[in-house]
Amino acid sequence: MHKATLAVSAALFVLAVAYWFAADAIPASRLAGQVGADGLPKLLGLALGVLSLLLAGQTLFEMRRAAAAGQGEDKGEGGDRLPGSWREHLRALGLIGIGVGYLLLLPHLGYIVSAGLLLAAVATYAGLKPSWATLLFAVGGGVVFYLIFVKILQIPLPAGFWPGLLR
Repeated sequence: MHKATLAVSAALFVLAVAYWFAADAIPASRLAGQVGADGLPKLLGLALGVLSLLLAGQTLFEMRRAAAAGQGEDKGEGGDRLPGSWREHLRALGLIGIGVGYLLLLPHLGYIVSAGLLLAAVATYAGLKPSWATLLFAVGGGVVFYLIFVKILQIPLPAGFWPGLLR
């Protein structure tokens, strides 16, 4: 499982770099202070990058320790499997896939719809059964986030093709 963990940490690092550049492209808001609207997203991208490098370093350290002890890749002390299975990695990659889908839909559907779909997808992926409550959560969450970011903080976010339909 060490190779899978290294692959996931490399993918997370690439995602962190892409996230940093996406945050760097956020236009300045009228409410932007010294930090700016891109400050928190850049900090999150930096944190993801550092944590992915730490995960890779920890995994390489464990691989070296296991090799020095003469143990196989998938075994720890007493022959037990190391934490982290392919299933856990695939679950994490599923969440990353949902995030990528959100980013791809965002320019076309706009923030409010994309945020609602993201909330519904993540809630369902986490085990919440599709229901009226899930739909209400997604729609309400999309509206609340829209009001916070676009109306209150005046951060320009994609509107999608919806405004053109209402003219």
